[in-house]
Amino acid sequence: MDRYEIAIIGSGPAGYVGAIKAARAGVPTCIIEKGEFGGVCLNIGCIPTKAMVASAKMLRNARRSSEFSVKIDGAISASLEDFYRRKDRIVEVEKKGLINLVESSGAVIKKGHASFLDNNTIKITSDGSEEIIHAKNIVIATGSKPAALPFLPFDGVKVLSSDNMLNLDKLPKSLLVIGGGYIGCEFASIFSALGTKVTIVEALPHILPNMDGDIAKVLDREFRKEKIEIHTNSKIVGAKISDVVTITLEDGTDISAEMALVSIGRRALIDGLGLENTGVSMLPQGIIKVNNQMRTNVPNIFAVGDVIGNPMLAHVASAECKVAIANALGNHFIMDYSVIPSGVFTYPEIGSVGLTENAARQMGMDVKVGSIQLRKIGISHASGEIIGLAKIVTDAISDKIVGAHIIGERATDLIHEIAAAMFQGMTSSMLGRMIHSHPSFSEVIAEAAQDVSGEAIYETRKAA
Repeated sequence: MDRYEIAIIGSGPAGYVGAIKAARAGVPTCIIEKGEFGGVCLNIGCIPTKAMVASAKMLRNARRSSEFSVKIDGAISASLEDFYRRKDRIVEVEKKGLINLVESSGAVIKKGHASFLDNNTIKITSDGSEEIIHAKNIVIATGSKPAALPFLPFDGVKVLSSDNMLNLDKLPKSLLVIGGGYIGCEFASIFSALGTKVTIVEALPHILPNMDGDIAKVLDREFRKEKIEIHTNSKIVGAKISDVVTITLEDGTDISAEMALVSIGRRALIDGLGLENTGVSMLPQGIIKVNNQMRTNVPNIFAVGDVIGNPMLAHVASAECKVAIANALGNHFIMDYSVIPSGVFTYPEIGSVGLTENAARQMGMDVKVGSIQLRKIGISHASGEIIGLAKIVTDAISDKIVGAHIIGERATDLIHEIAAAMFQGMTSSMLGRMIHSHPSFSEVIAEAAQDVSGEAIYETRKAA
């Protein structure tokens, strides 16, 4: 029986980061994966979808070439098959690189399904064979899978999960997206660029319900310009499948499409882990209960990433596993969730960190907000990307930045400047005083920060 100081179940952005950290610390480490190395993020999540987002953006820009005084003769076209081929090449390159990183660190990769026999013993099953290993510490990092609707179960043909969207046999003429969160909106943006007629149905008052309302309004407007149909405040009361998928809304409206993507969230992937053999405590939502050191109630078993619930983000999972590994090695690290940036890779893209304006007000905070439209700064016109805005939310008493939200070109990168400012406890006035390069998209951050106190240069105001 092989024996390890640390065994990690799952090779996604939590698992492979943790394995590298542990092995580089000089302890015997293994990582167990039943599917493709890299988990959901690399194979059917973050990386392949962003590869398709990049292809869709290139297609949009080619169609806009005349705006930049570039003449393209002939028809501009793209195919779903070509998008997929590029996506697959990128995934394979990334996968080889990750496997090399893990193996060169000294960690052992084991292929197969892992299940607990007891708190220190794992059975690994692969192609009919079994292996038993012993581990002093075990980290569960098995991720999540798409949540299904009971009245529209996934069939991979007409009713699709986000996994299915990356391996379709053909481009649908029409697509119904049930759920207007970030996954649904990203696929809506991609497939609309390819020529699919997209309809989004969201039960809550606006798409991207967890995002700032002003940001969601901009995306709603831009989606509608692309002829994406959007139904909000819309509850589904019936559904049927024939040659098309048809849903009935509470107000009696019927909506039909060739295929339907159900993107209503994700649930922890813990099936078949044998957790009943460990005594690990679960929460009612079907997620594993951990403390702020990522430990379960069983001292040598840790859990990280999607299996412990929100926020279900790859970079959060990586951070959690670093904490878990440090503590498995005898430290007492605590996971810090205070500043977590996130991105939505639609067109236009979105970056967000901290509280929305509405959430801050609901907490009873006295709030001041600064905002600036992207079109106010010169680089937006020079680059042909004038759509969007930046918004900074502050505590009016201390001027501390408590949240920021950007929609527009490079928003997913720009948001990290404000995240760093928040991490260091900066005020909006401090951020506004920092010199930003001109012309650059980063100027929207300086302007939004200055607008909190009414001092933005590019906002039209009369003298006092």
